[in-house]
Amino acid sequence: MTTGSNEFKLNQPPEDGISSVKFSPNTSQFLLASSWDTSVRLYGVPTNSMRLKYQHTCAVLDCAFYHPMHAWKNLVGTHDAPIRCVEYCPEVNVMVTGNWDQTSSLKYQTRCIRAFPNKQAYVLSSVAGRVAVEYLDPSPEVQKKKYAFKCHRLKENTIEQIYPVNAISFHNIHNTFATSSSDGFGSIWDPFNKKRLCQFHR
Repeated sequence: MTTGSNEFKLNQPPEDGISSVKFSPNTSQFLLASSWDTSVRLYGVPTNSMRLKYQHTCAVLDCAFYHPMHAWKNLVGTHDAPIRCVEYCPEVNVMVTGNWDQTSSLKYQTRCIRAFPNKQAYVLSSVAGRVAVEYLDPSPEVQKKKYAFKCHRLKENTIEQIYPVNAISFHNIHNTFATSSSDGFGSIWDPFNKKRLCQFHR
């Protein structure tokens, strides 16, 4: 593998396909990578060194940085199938997971999950062209706000093609979010007014 003058190859890379790569939320000095080789590796970018390696018994499909000053006190639940995606909210010390056992409000396998910047809610996407907005507050009043909608679907010759929603990304100030899909389109959504603001060309 050749590299340019401003890039380099990390030492001790995963031995199989990389499923997720994330920089530390507060600094670009640390990089976390999960892999189908059953490992999660933490790299020190400036020193080009692997700082830690966590070995699991099965492929690791996603990873997230966890605040070292917090501790888990309660196990809220488990999944009956592999966890596909994970998101940590340090402000409220909550880990949100999406899985393949079809137990979320999406009714289909979760593809991606991301937390609102205000940490009051999170967004899930599925392989079946659906997105759900869920709230962390368990009170009945707040739970009434949650909803799901269909997106990233195309009609071709009277047949509706449904595409997985592969990625979600939030605007840090306005709490709007973007989705991208296997249909080749990207869309920006207003979760409060429940509408699409714009769609990018294929």
